[in-house]
Amino acid sequence: MRCTVTLLSFLFLVAAAPADDAAGKAKPCWLDPLRYLETGKQAVDRIKQVEFVEMAAAVLKGSDMGPNDGWFRHGSESRYGWEWLAKQHGITPDKSIKRKDFKGPPEVFDRLDRNHDALLKKDDFDWSPMSAYARAAMPSGFWFRSIDSNGNGRISRDEWDAFFTRLAKGKGYLTRDDLREALPVAPPPRRDDEPPPSSNDDGPSVPTLIAGLLQGELGSPFPGPRVGMTAPDFTLPTQDGKGEITLSQFRGKKPVVLIFGSFT
Repeated sequence: MRCTVTLLSFLFLVAAAPADDAAGKAKPCWLDPLRYLETGKQAVDRIKQVEFVEMAAAVLKGSDMGPNDGWFRHGSESRYGWEWLAKQHGITPDKSIKRKDFKGPPEVFDRLDRNHDALLKKDDFDWSPMSAYARAAMPSGFWFRSIDSNGNGRISRDEWDAFFTRLAKGKGYLTRDDLREALPVAPPPRRDDEPPPSSNDDGPSVPTLIAGLLQGELGSPFPGPRVGMTAPDFTLPTQDGKGEITLSQFRGKKPVVLIFGSFT
């Protein structure tokens, strides 16, 4: 009986909910089953966009939780992003800002102009892994790692000389073919007899990821605060363990930066 009442209540709410109709399109009758089918599809689409659901789907598909998997594929949001900057300069987001028209210090313009084309536009503010800037940087990252033999994030003169010697193959110079072979625009293709890479061997297992998901460590079933909303208050112990810090005690007094990271 309870299930029947719940179902009837749901159908009543669905029927009463306004539908998004195109201009000139008649609204379907509440007895039309297609109306409930479309509403059901919209509800499923909304569920798929929940952080918890996206992360669970990625885990079950065997994802290694990289930057393009699950909820991580969504770009970050900022109150002072490109939309805000374009509005401050009186232009639409599809336009660009020239250096001479920038309402700010020149050094700030240079930092924002990532591709150094003397224009600020929407692409300069796209920090997602699949942005044009990130994709263009992939080959250079691959080249850098092949030269940085000790992996310290720097290329020394010795490493550069060793790279030249390896490319020259006994010659005292480099040819165009040498550079094309040593600096490919994409990683070399995998051989037919080479086993596929297993990125999960050194990563957490599926049960571990599921446990983290259920404990709220990998995703939340509840939406977080949107940009511009007040952050939820919390209290944490200080580093020395002798006191506590509450977020709200800084409200209206000084800016607070919260840094979240995983160090496991």
